Amino acid sequence: MENLQETIKAKLLLSDEDVEPLLNGDFKTLFVQNKEAAVRVGIAFGCGLICILLFLSLFSVFGAFGKVFLTLLFFGAVGALCFLFKSNLLKITQYPICFYFWTCVFGLITLSMFSGISSQGSLLSKLLMLLILGGIGGGVYTVRQRAADFGFSMRQIILVSLTAASFLLSLQVAAIQFSIDSEIEMAQKRSELRRLRDAEQMQRNNASTKVCSSEEECRKMNMKKNSYYAQYEETAQDLCENATAKEISGRFEWTVSAKDYKFNKYEVDVLKDEITLFGDRAQLIANDGTRTKIMYTCRYNTKKKTAIASVVPAKP
Repeated sequence: MENLQETIKAKLLLSDEDVEPLLNGDFKTLFVQNKEAAVRVGIAFGCGLICILLFLSLFSVFGAFGKVFLTLLFFGAVGALCFLFKSNLLKITQYPICFYFWTCVFGLITLSMFSGISSQGSLLSKLLMLLILGGIGGGVYTVRQRAADFGFSMRQIILVSLTAASFLLSLQVAAIQFSIDSEIEMAQKRSELRRLRDAEQMQRNNASTKVCSSEEECRKMNMKKNSYYAQYEETAQDLCENATAKEISGRFEWTVSAKDYKFNKYEVDVLKDEITLFGDRAQLIANDGTRTKIMYTCRYNTKKKTAIASVVPAKP
């Protein structure tokens, strides 16, 4: 213990009067006695907290194996410190300053892991987390009296329980990350397989598609059908309207105005130079005045400028 006090005095440049309030966690008295020493102690605590925050930052961005490595590295270092001071470990942990610092450290880790499991874990993971915390809490409540009989203070029990909780929850977060990484990898594999199937299907479709035999056919095949139709729309609509009117036997009327197109759908075959129009904007009028909706189609040849129409009554 004297070696520990001497080490603290040497590292923080403290006097004999400053060591006692520091170990007792009486920062107010330390600040009154030696402001410079209090500042150095605050800087030392700040550096310790920065290291913990750096650990938590790296832990949050690493993958599953990185999380396991950081967990084992950190708690291995804590275990090495405990082994180094094993002869005076119980006395050291009785000091309030030790309790405050390590409670802050393991408390931050436990809260961070609790937040990670709550946000990323499944229902089973959350239940397991509650079982871990409940088991540790129940264990503390159960052994508190027996531990006191063996000379363990409540502070030491709390410190041990926080250490166990932070370690177990860190491993659980690593396990959750491993599950997430596996799901992402499987999704990428499925996406790659889907992409390969689509590529093969496209190759088969291209192989089954008619290859153009001349420059003119290639130009037509590469032309957008909408653009092709737009070139001949007005002529096709006019000629097909007249051809359809001739094919309708009996009295009829258009259901749209004279300025409106009588065909509302079309199909294009650029290689055959044909546009097929479809419409249902006419009614056949019977002798008794009954009106029956009719449907009609018309094939317009853009090269020959011919229109061939056919008419069928619409299904009731």
